[in-house]
Amino acid sequence: MTIEEKLQHFREACVAEAMAAAEKIISDYKTALEKDLLDYQNSETKLADMEVKTEATRIDKETNKQLALEQIKLRMELSKKADELKEKIFTQLEEKLANYQSSPEYEALLDSQIERALKFAGNDEVKIYIDPNDENLAHSLSAKHDIDIAISKYPFHGGMRAVIPAKNILIDNSFEKKIAEAKEKFDVEMEVL
Repeated sequence: MTIEEKLQHFREACVAEAMAAAEKIISDYKTALEKDLLDYQNSETKLADMEVKTEATRIDKETNKQLALEQIKLRMELSKKADELKEKIFTQLEEKLANYQSSPEYEALLDSQIERALKFAGNDEVKIYIDPNDENLAHSLSAKHDIDIAISKYPFHGGMRAVIPAKNILIDNSFEKKIAEAKEKFDVEMEVL
């Protein structure tokens, strides 16, 4: 082999070795870049996921806040409507009671309430009170039961009250008490809703 051939062979060997080394360097660099790209993509995906979760949490909180405000508003409206309905119902009830109190059935009701109070008292002294508006019925009720019927100093919208001092008992069959109980029951039932 001549020197030129040897040089040519040496050059080819050097070029081949340099090419192999360059290919390895390029391959390693490419692998490192691909790893960096994958790490960057994973990092950006995690960051995007965190941003999505943060935004979703913020939206949920805002939605819950708006929902709570709307529920409060609806409850206030419901309470207002319930109060209006309650007022209307009890106004109508009081009108009907006024009509009822001018009927013969009302005197019969007072009569039966007095009779029950007298039976309950037995031989004990009992004091019967009727509403000042029912003063016109006092004489007939007193005569029928052979007792003194007192006119209350305080109006109680009809009905009757009885006191049995010996037993320390108040029998309250006044319409005022029954209306108050009905209003209280109405309020409790509205709270349940």
